[in-house]
Amino acid sequence: MVDTLLLIGIALFFLYAFYDQFGMDKLKGKTKLKVRLKKRAKIDALIFIGLIIIILYQTYANISPITLYLLATAIILSLYMAFIRSPELILKETGFFYENIFIQYEKIDALNLADNHILVIDLKNGKRLIAPLQNPQDQESVVAFFGGYKK
Repeated sequence: MVDTLLLIGIALFFLYAFYDQFGMDKLKGKTKLKVRLKKRAKIDALIFIGLIIIILYQTYANISPITLYLLATAIILSLYMAFIRSPELILKETGFFYENIFIQYEKIDALNLADNHILVIDLKNGKRLIAPLQNPQDQESVVAFFGGYKK
């Protein structure tokens, strides 16, 4: 039962990674601008890895080799998510992908830049999206994409 759940979780992760890496570029029209965002889940991944290591330590004598392999794969995947993969803001013709969700430009109420190169997107439904840009140079291209600075 545990092995089946681990295998399903790993398979779902690979589907998500494929969608994240290749699917969003193909969906909703041509990509106009792609900007990397700062990584945010490092501590969460380290806690997850720590919990898996505790499980391995406590049940090492009774664990099957396939379960050990699947847990090691889960550790590698969480390291990939936290330290290798970068989240992206993908700007398209009619909207943008933020955290893998497509939002149309007409749903934007306000767009502001905060200190430390943080893009703040206020939506008409009252939600606020915080997009910390990884590279300061990307700020200029994002501002130019949305029409430049307004005084």
